[in-house]
This record gives sequence, C-alpha cells and structure tokens, in this order.
Amino acid sequence: MTPTSTRTSRRTLLLGAAALGLATPWSARAQAWPDKPIRLIVPAPGGSSSEVLARLIGEKLQGLTGQPVVVDPRPGADGAIAAVAMRSATDGHTFLLGNAGIMTINPHFNARLPYDPAKDFVPVSLLVNNVVVLTVSSRLGVNNLRELIALSRQQPGRINYASVGGRGGVPFLSGQLLRQRAGADLTWIGYASEAQARADLMAGQIQVMFDTLASTLPHVQSGRLKILAVTGAQRAPQLPDVPTLSESGAPDVAGVGWLGLYAAAGTPESTVNTLHRHLSTILAMPDLRERLNVLGMEPVASTPAALARTQREDHAKWGRLITEQRILPE
Repeated sequence: MTPTSTRTSRRTLLLGAAALGLATPWSARAQAWPDKPIRLIVPAPGGSSSEVLARLIGEKLQGLTGQPVVVDPRPGADGAIAAVAMRSATDGHTFLLGNAGIMTINPHFNARLPYDPAKDFVPVSLLVNNVVVLTVSSRLGVNNLRELIALSRQQPGRINYASVGGRGGVPFLSGQLLRQRAGADLTWIGYASEAQARADLMAGQIQVMFDTLASTLPHVQSGRLKILAVTGAQRAPQLPDVPTLSESGAPDVAGVGWLGLYAAAGTPESTVNTLHRHLSTILAMPDLRERLNVLGMEPVASTPAALARTQREDHAKWGRLITEQRILPE
C-alpha cells in the first residue's frame, strides 16, 4: 500500500468514527424512554381511590414525557389479576400500582400465588400513604383510644369493628394488631362495601371501623362519627390535632396502606431511574399534593431502595402477626 493510500484509509476511518460519534447521541435520543404510550395497571375498579391516583399521576407523567398514559384497571382476586398481568408485561412501558396487600400480605395467605412479589417486580417509588383512621360511632360515648379499650374489656365480645377487603387488608390487620398489642376486645365483622359498613357504623349497629380519612371526614363534621386516632407512625397533615395510635397508648400498632409503582423484573435500570426522576418531580408539584391531601393521601416520593425496604419490613410485620394470631384466609 502506498503512503497516499494509507493516509486516505486513515482519513476515511477517522471520518467514519467521527460520524458515528455524532450519530450516537441522536440514536440514543431516538431510543430514549419512553418511546411509546405508558400503561399503568391498577388492582382496583374504575372510580376507586387507587384508580383516581393513577389518573392524577398519569396526567402529570404525560405532560413530562409527551407520551400518552393509559390507566388499566384490573380488579379482583385480591390484586392477583393485576399482578399477573403486570408480570407478563416486559415492554418497559407497563407499570403496576402495587399496594401493601399485593406485595406484603397476600404471600402469607397463599403459598401458591401466581406471582412472586420479591422476584417478579422492580420497585420504582412510593407514591402515597393512605391516611387510615380509627373511627367510632358517636353513639358509643368514647372520646379516645383508652376509653374504647376500657369499654371493650367491660363488655367483652360486644364491641364490633368493621373492615372492607377481607382478612388480607390493612384495615383488618390493624384491628388484629390493636387486639394483640393493646388488649382491646374487638370482634371483626367483614363487609363487601365501605358504604354499607359506614352506614351501619353511623347507625350504631357496629361500633368501630378502620376507614380512609376522605370517606370519614364528612360524617365527622356532621357529628355522627368520631376519629380517635390515625394508624400511621406520624400524625396526618390533614388532622394535626388527632393523635396516632402510638401516642394514644398503643405502641407498635401502626398500619399504613401505601401505594407504590413497580416495573416488571428485567426492566432496564435506566428506565427505572428515569421514571423515578419523573415521579419525584410530579409528587413535589403543589397542585397535585393539594389534590391528594383532599383525597386523604399523603404524597411520599422515595427511592427504589426505600420502597423495597418498606416492602420487606411490612412483609415481616404482617407475617409475624398472621402467624402469632393464627389468622387463616377466608
């Protein structure tokens, strides 16, 4: 090869490399996430608080990414239908609105779940804590948790507490924690409908209910119900004067109904990180935070690691309770 041809070949290679280098950023942009519509699977029916949350988050996410966000309600089987649909979604654009029941409670009741919360999903971020309150009928005549516990001991077997969602729900297990840790003599009555349970509570047919703040507050304002405590580890911003269960004399009884976003196992880490950044931005938006507070939800953005830790801790806590109390599935 002549010197001239050698110089020409080197120049051609350098020009090709330079062209490749210039093309890489554009190529990366073309393939950047998301490059098609995003789907949010919700383990609850349309109109539920979970579905409303998904729509609120979806609207903001669409504004940040420029891609449509489709909310896909998949209720039933204690969340298993949604979880299975999510497990098979490997397109990197489908995500699950997971909750404490799906991720931490169901495995203790069913050893043959069609999904594995620890292996089939990748945590992205916590979204909200649902503010759950310990509510009593105003007819009961108690003003705080200590009075409720004392009355339940004076009238064993006569103080009933209601919850919706069966034995696999945080409200039911919160009542069991209260029985175990605080010695309250409460009898559980399960309901299929929150509205019916609330109506029976106001009528005095049942005496106690673990309910969401947004649903309870109007009836508290009318004087028919009383909120004795919130079930979280901290006081709710919407109820700064209402103590926690721990402050009321029932330590270690906190039970929070959280909601977080999960990707399918195998989703690229870059996708998870990008979505996490978007969610952190969204959950800091004042208008969204105000809307969620009205709905009785506390916005809680977190790292993927923090959501994974919450999942592990709740799995262990509810597992201990279910084993110690020998709670069986329905």
